[in-house]
Amino acid sequence: MKRTSIRNSPKVLRSACEIHIVVDNSNLFIGSQNGQGINRQQDTSNKNSKDIKTRLVGGSTPPRTSRIWNEWEKCNYTCLLGDRSILNKEVFLDDMLHSQIQNLILRNNSHQGSVQQRLVLITGDGNANDNRTSFPDIVNIALDYGWTVELWSWGTSMNKKFSDIQRRNPSKMQINYLDQYRSKITFKQKQQQQKVNNQLNSWFSPVSIFVLCLGIFLCFFLIYWWN
Repeated sequence: MKRTSIRNSPKVLRSACEIHIVVDNSNLFIGSQNGQGINRQQDTSNKNSKDIKTRLVGGSTPPRTSRIWNEWEKCNYTCLLGDRSILNKEVFLDDMLHSQIQNLILRNNSHQGSVQQRLVLITGDGNANDNRTSFPDIVNIALDYGWTVELWSWGTSMNKKFSDIQRRNPSKMQINYLDQYRSKITFKQKQQQQKVNNQLNSWFSPVSIFVLCLGIFLCFFLIYWWN
């Protein structure tokens, strides 16, 4: 099926457009590992900056001092960072981004007035999220509320659920691939700095902290029992 461009569709043209960019950094990072990047600053949108109302990026720590968050902040993104579990798994990160998008949808009604609301979502993640809300669910909600959607993803990491949604909404949704812009939106972190960060991660990981606390507890217990 031929892809229909949002910009060429008479159904979605309005006198003004407000753009809300939301980035799933974890999915973006994982997908980028399939190719090589160069040392460049982050920039995931060539939209006119005056039309951009929201810039959000979600990710997980440690470390909060990682270069990636500095790069996002240089581009005026608000970084929403969550901690990882003791098993080094992300905890409700997707849910956090879903709730942020739903809040944007409820606060910016595209059915009212002449301003078209557009969600620019950078992710390819279509997993069911343990039967909670998922990114495909959020895209459907945005479309139902009269928003248009631009999805950006690496070609190898885009879930086919998004293609199904786009086929049902050809005039309201675009799917774009980041691969051709790899050199502009990725960078290689210097090896030495990466080694330092990895070492810090191992020292201050949830598992290490748990083991340290357990050791301290056992020491105090043995001292108390000995006395």
